[in-house]
Amino acid sequence: MSNEYSERKVSEALRLSGNNTAKARRQIQAWFYEDPKLLLELTRPHWNGIVAYAVDRAVGRAMRGEDTPQPREDKKAKKAPAKESNIGKEMLRSFVSEHAAQFGHEISRAEAPASRKAASQTHVDAIHLMAAKSKQKPKKR
Repeated sequence: MSNEYSERKVSEALRLSGNNTAKARRQIQAWFYEDPKLLLELTRPHWNGIVAYAVDRAVGRAMRGEDTPQPREDKKAKKAPAKESNIGKEMLRSFVSEHAAQFGHEISRAEAPASRKAASQTHVDAIHLMAAKSKQKPKKR
């Protein structure tokens, strides 16, 4: 299949937009809804990447234990009752829990705060040496 049709439509979009590439892109995307042939012709070279991306996302969801979208059933088929999701209840419980994570805090409330280690004597000496050097006036040459 040649790309003549899509090339003509891209040229037309550029002409209509006065060679403004951003406007031409928006016009082509608007045409996608009306013109499936244009959409197919422009996306065909990218199908492998698009499909690989979709499959990788589905595998990632499955590995995290997330629900995957179920395929649509025919309208004629009987609809099974939808499973109730407890995600909303779980989120609310996490907000009101006394052990809920706080934004910006790496440790939970249940853990004792980490104590600071004392600076080594060599570190203290180095800081004092730098402070003393900064107080000295530069020598005139």
